[in-house]
Order: sequence, then C-alpha cells, then structure tokens
Amino acid sequence: MKRLSGIFLLVTLFVSPLFSFPLLQTEIGALGMGSVGAALSVSSALYANPALLFIKEEDGSFFTLSGSYSDQVKPSNFSSALANPLLENPFSNLSVSFRGSNVALTIQNQVSLNDRSEGSGSTSYRGLTHTLFQLDWATGRAPFSFGLNVRALAVSERNPVEIRSSHVVADYFVMTSLSKYETVESKASITVGIGLLLDYDWFKMGITSDSFAFANGSDPLAISADRIYNTLDWGFSFSTPTYDRNNFLHLLKLQAAMDLVNIGSVDDREIRLGFDLKLQLLPTWSVSIKSGYRETKEQPGDYLKFNFSNGIHTLGLAFRFDAFTVDLASSIPTQWYLGTADDDSSVEVMVALSFTL
Repeated sequence: MKRLSGIFLLVTLFVSPLFSFPLLQTEIGALGMGSVGAALSVSSALYANPALLFIKEEDGSFFTLSGSYSDQVKPSNFSSALANPLLENPFSNLSVSFRGSNVALTIQNQVSLNDRSEGSGSTSYRGLTHTLFQLDWATGRAPFSFGLNVRALAVSERNPVEIRSSHVVADYFVMTSLSKYETVESKASITVGIGLLLDYDWFKMGITSDSFAFANGSDPLAISADRIYNTLDWGFSFSTPTYDRNNFLHLLKLQAAMDLVNIGSVDDREIRLGFDLKLQLLPTWSVSIKSGYRETKEQPGDYLKFNFSNGIHTLGLAFRFDAFTVDLASSIPTQWYLGTADDDSSVEVMVALSFTL
C-alpha cells in the first residue's frame, strides 16, 4: 500500500504542473524501428494495437512514466545564422500508464511549437497542446486475442509563442508549461479503436484500426466504413527466443517487423519496416540497436515497389537499466543519401526516458 501511495504522490507532483503538453501515436521504443507497431511485442504506455495488451509481459510491469523531447535539425538554420537554430518544431511528451492483467489506462500530454517565423533575436510559433486519456482492454484465447481502446482527446492553442534567443530555456519552459492555452473545442474528439492479434510467440500478425467509431467536437459517435478502411493497419513481426531450452538468457535477441499503415488512405498510406538487435546482459539490463525504413505510398499497388526519394531511414539506440530505459532515435530523409535533399530538408532527433515498476 505504501508503494502505491508513493507512486500516486509522484504522479500528482510531477505530472500536474506539466499537464499542459501533436499526439504521438507510436510507442517510443519503436521510433528507431520505423514506427512499426501493429504486431510488435514491446513494453508500451500507448498501444498501437490494443490486442497486444493480452500478451503477458515478462517483466510484469504495471506502472510506466515516460517523457520525451524531439525536434527537427535543419542545416539551413545554421548556415543562415538564424535565431534559435535548434528550435525548428520542438515537441515534448509526458505519459503515465497503469496496467492490470487485461486493462490499461494511459494519460498522455504533449506540446508542440509549429509554424516557425523569424523575429529580431527571437522566433515565434503556434503552440498546440494535446491531452489524451486512453483506456485499453483486451481478451482472448491463445493464439488469438482481441483488443479495444477508447480515446478522449482535448486540444488547446496559444498563438503566438515567442522564444528569445537570449533566454531560450526559460522562455521555452514558461511558454510550454506555465502559460495559458485556449481550448479549441472543434478539435476535441472521442475515438474507439479495435485490434486483432495472432500470436505464436516467435511470429505475430496484427490488424487494427484506431477509428472504428469516432466523434469530433459535440457530434455524436458515428461508425464509418470508409474511415475504418482509411485507418486500417496490418502488420507482422518475427523474433528469436529470449531464453534457451535450459532457461538461460540468450546473449542476442533479434526482432523484425513490417506494417502496412492506413491502407485505404490516399494521403497517409505507408509501408514501415524495422528491426531491433538486443544485447541481453541480464533479464532487465540490455542494449538495443534499431533501424527502420518508412515510405509513403500513393496507391495500394505501390506496396510492391520502393521509391527511395519518398523514404525516411530511422536509427535508434536503447539502454535499459532495470527500471529505467533511455531511448535515442533519429529520422533521416533518404534524399540525403541520394544527394537530392533541398535546403528545407531536416533530420528529426528524439531522446526519451522511461521508468517502470
């Protein structure tokens, strides 16, 4: 009881002052793997497929607190000697998740600064905050499982947000954590997502849609076949065993995955590929090297061919030290490798820290 009281006290003290943070729908640990997730077995505070909740995690964690920061690094900001060259579109995320045997509650807050404009010794942005409450539930009978999630999203805005180059850290903290944001009621939404999973331990296949039912603003909840098809994801993953037949820990563990994302959408259809090579030092101590690739597809038939001028290469590195995990990730447009990148091209970098119990 004392342990639970301490956790809730920590959440109250740490989350409440920052509870004013675009909506990241990808588990932090999968960003370096091209943001795959429909059938990826990873410890997560926000499940890409709610049916994955049915999988019993080896570490048995029931509480996760995670935070991340990411931004785009644009070389032209430095060559042009612009103010705040490292603040292109900064993005902060804070997430708390409580997990039971087949249910999980996630509270997630994110703040992003968009539409950068130059000033005299400063930069201005349009600030957006997203507050998400998500409830996941899953049930099943091996090897099949079914999951359901309900998401309630609130959006607030502040425009403009000014960051002075002489007070970058102070201004960023005040403008993203302490300043008042106005609620945008038209962008509030409630969505219901569903997911199916076939799990044979070494092989997993998942199908999910995060908009089985939806409501925007004050509209009633509606079900649309077109929307379900537009947000339909299909994916599968392979993994080597964690332990050998004698229950000894394997030194190396490999996991690979592929997702076809937003299959029915003309604008957001993607293919995502990723792998994770983990050096397992102890059951709760490990180092992971990750890499991935994602590419937009205009037509469903384009899944069978690659156009590297539209691709993004991702890299990641993760360190787990018992209850703490540090994740580093970057997204690099493949145009950089082809030598066709323009002046506005940028590399996205992310750093994240998670704590689990």
